[in-house]
Amino acid sequence: MVPSPPVPNNAAWPRVAGGNAPLTEARTAPRTGRRGTLRVLEPPRLRLGLSTGALYPTPTEDVPDIAASLGLFDLEIMLQTPGEYGSSFLRELAIRCRSAGCRVHSVHLWQDLHPLLSPYARRAREGRTLFKRAIDGAVELGGSVIVWHGPRRTELVTPDDHARFIDAVAEQGRACSDAGLKLALENVSWCALSSVREVHSLAVHLKEFDPRAERIGFVFDPFQAAESEANPFMILAAMQGRVFDVHLSDRREQEPHARHLSPGEGDLPWPALLRAISGVYRGPLMLEGVVGSDIGRIEATRHLLDPMLREVLHEANEVCEAVPPPGVLEGIRLFNEGEFYECHEVIEHEWHAETRPIRRLYQGILQIGVGFLHVKRGNHAGALLLLKDGIEKTSEFASGCLGIDTGRLAAESQVALEILRDLGPERLDQFDFADAPQVHFVTVPRCVPRPHAAT
Repeated sequence: MVPSPPVPNNAAWPRVAGGNAPLTEARTAPRTGRRGTLRVLEPPRLRLGLSTGALYPTPTEDVPDIAASLGLFDLEIMLQTPGEYGSSFLRELAIRCRSAGCRVHSVHLWQDLHPLLSPYARRAREGRTLFKRAIDGAVELGGSVIVWHGPRRTELVTPDDHARFIDAVAEQGRACSDAGLKLALENVSWCALSSVREVHSLAVHLKEFDPRAERIGFVFDPFQAAESEANPFMILAAMQGRVFDVHLSDRREQEPHARHLSPGEGDLPWPALLRAISGVYRGPLMLEGVVGSDIGRIEATRHLLDPMLREVLHEANEVCEAVPPPGVLEGIRLFNEGEFYECHEVIEHEWHAETRPIRRLYQGILQIGVGFLHVKRGNHAGALLLLKDGIEKTSEFASGCLGIDTGRLAAESQVALEILRDLGPERLDQFDFADAPQVHFVTVPRCVPRPHAAT
């Protein structure tokens, strides 16, 4: 492969080469807010992680140490037995992950244990009980996402079946949201979301749910898209930006048994796929190709994909060095003046018009603003959810991207979030908007209004 261009010193995201740093104190940096000093993680980036299922049949609890030895510190825990749903197992697994310096991004449910649409009431009821255990386990592990295949295609025959599926998504989405998690449904070839039409249909339904629908989205799996003979790029587009997790494995079209290979061992177009993914997602890309004990195959995959990721990030950096569009600047002015509804109207237009990864920064600023709009309207739960999501997105971009001090914005927003949590819904009207963040500029371009000084 032709070497990718070097990443500039003011890159929006750290370089990927040499492995991902473990989740230790070395990956943290102080951020000062008006109510004190916080410690927040370095900006997340598009990077490789590992599903414990990739090392099957290696015991789940042994994978963190192996992953750390490979320089892969983001994990997806794939639950393999009913016993792995137990609190004692998950508590011990959390200790093993922390000891290895690993971070759990997602918890993948065991498909057959969640027959939520079963007409046999006890099966459905027990499936919901185990779903709740998985949610509790994800919280114990420090995860962010619950991965669910949804029902099998054979369970979706009648319109009533599809209606019950939507109800189940809404129900489990609320349960995940109440625990501070996101629910992500995967486009699995033999399950509910095997086609572009099915993915699009669910995305439309998600927009009709309550504000917590922001916590329900998708896992993008290009291998599964190819397995269902769907165009992976169209599947990704149908998810409408609601991508919370990504699985990477490969296949060879002419070999029926060459499935769930490590990326690079098959026919999928990885450079184009990574560019498309970078437009809607920033986080760990979970290697899911089953390699068993042959970890050399994972090392070969990293040798292939790391340069591709550096090139994708370099392309993103070029956008980050530009001047913000006029609409974004106007939205920032409105944000700093506390006109959060008007800010939302202006920046939302720019967000919809932008197709590059920088749109997530626009969305992050928008969501923080809408969070404070919810405060004004007395919606405590909505405020917390939107602020959390906005902080996550703005933290993806290093300070100086578009000239914006993203680190300060994220830190001050986090301070405000903690104040709101302390106040609770009963005392929400006591929030002092002097504690709301401002959008500051590291380098103020010409014609950019300076934010008001913090009070």
